[in-house]
Amino acid sequence: MANLKKLSVFFLSLILPALCLAQTGTSAELFQQGTQSYLAKDYAKAHESFSRALDQDPNNAVVLTNLALTEFQLGKKPLAVGLLRKALASDPELSTAEAGLKFVLSQLGVKEVPRQIQTYESVRAKLIQPVPLSAYLILSALTFFAAGWTLISYGGRRKKAMQEEAAAPSFPLVSTFLTLSFVIFTGLLALKVYDSTILRGTIITEKVSLQTAPGDNQVAILELFGGMEVVARQTQGDWVQVTYPGSLTGWIKKDAVLMTR
Repeated sequence: MANLKKLSVFFLSLILPALCLAQTGTSAELFQQGTQSYLAKDYAKAHESFSRALDQDPNNAVVLTNLALTEFQLGKKPLAVGLLRKALASDPELSTAEAGLKFVLSQLGVKEVPRQIQTYESVRAKLIQPVPLSAYLILSALTFFAAGWTLISYGGRRKKAMQEEAAAPSFPLVSTFLTLSFVIFTGLLALKVYDSTILRGTIITEKVSLQTAPGDNQVAILELFGGMEVVARQTQGDWVQVTYPGSLTGWIKKDAVLMTR
């Protein structure tokens, strides 16, 4: 309860006022109504207003964030996690959504199942997901031009030394460093772009069985828990094939997962 009170104070004093200022367009009135209802602790009415605002602007990260906070207050923590991940997919730099996701995950206590963490997933968690695409674009461009300038400058000094029959200058280590940095940042940029093509989702029910095939009464091979992030492979009717990274692939009901990217 103490943590929940701290969460409410954090949301009411920092997140909600900031998000209100960010709203423009036709959903602004609904957003304002939802905010007022949230402040009045009428979470059912707030949910209705934020949902209607989201219908008008499905990828609005701010509305997604406030709807997530409302779902959290209504006890739907896994759904709140999914909505916050969707908000961050829409706007990776929305700090309020990032702070909300960290808190809700800490309250949810996502259960783990046996799996082998893949190298790509580790790199994604540490270097790809937290960093905006624009940051890697800028870093790649800066290191490219800086490396190019140092190499051209070295070439000019070397040519001059040859003309004067003087000792050739040593190859600048900074050029090596900048070139290596450019390669690394460009590689991370490529991974960032690749990652954006992967369809991911969040389990939004408390628990769901991962089955060997679509359809009722199929063999269950694993239990997935609310808040887990999965990779979507294909759909078939009311079923979707997903992979829990580092673990197994199987089928679950569509209504058990919220596609976040």
